[in-house]
Amino acid sequence: MAEFIAGPTMVLNWIYSGGTLSLAGDYRTVSWNPSVAYAETSAGSDTHVGRTTALKDATAAVTLVAQTAGTQINAALAPGVGGTLIIQPEGTATNKRKITFPCYADGAAYEFPYNDIVAISCGFTGNGAHTEGVN
Repeated sequence: MAEFIAGPTMVLNWIYSGGTLSLAGDYRTVSWNPSVAYAETSAGSDTHVGRTTALKDATAAVTLVAQTAGTQINAALAPGVGGTLIIQPEGTATNKRKITFPCYADGAAYEFPYNDIVAISCGFTGNGAHTEGVN
């Protein structure tokens, strides 16, 4: 029988010059989007487009529940703050997935709804090669 990943197992850390900030306790969603660019290799009498892989990139995004007096989040996720985002969807157990992503925070965006919980969302843009491995 298949095992499913449950949200409470998530380990999510933002490591930046101000320290390590655990985001897992407040997270609602995490998205991970690796990508690659392609260079066209078609020439001459080719009848089909040819491509080769070029530069790889990635982005990530998180949505968090805002806490009162959350000034560390403001500083840690300010636009352009560099660091490393660690995403471990199945926790820290041996042989479980671990994504190590050097990146920049795109800046925390806040939503202050009238009759709901305040949410923070932040994108992350890659700054070098990420690794996808296991603990």
